[in-house]
Amino acid sequence: MDLAAAEARLGITLPERHRQALLNPHDPVHEWCDFLVPGSPHRLLRWVEVNELLHAADSLSRWPSFLVAFASNGCGDYFAYDLRSEPSGVVYVDPDYTIEENLTAEDRLVYGSFEEWYESRRRHRNS
Repeated sequence: MDLAAAEARLGITLPERHRQALLNPHDPVHEWCDFLVPGSPHRLLRWVEVNELLHAADSLSRWPSFLVAFASNGCGDYFAYDLRSEPSGVVYVDPDYTIEENLTAEDRLVYGSFEEWYESRRRHRNS
């Protein structure tokens, strides 16, 4: 699936910096985390499939439509766009908490943009 089709299917237009990282397999973000991509031999790295799984009606912890996952630390957690704001912020979704708890906790991990999230990952990786 190409990037434009994936965006259309998920109802999101990615920020340019995110698009650049997706289209460049040598971008270091692919080493910093499980960065979800439109096509991968690994099912749990496929951007659309992961989101369809998270949003499935039969999921025990079904995600609301305004959250779109794009990365993970590989332990069932996700970094996701929160489409309720423009530009979309990024929220960390911890698998140990409900979606409501993740979105309302006073100490929740949020970023104002993909660029802010990316820079945080870069700093964390280089420290």
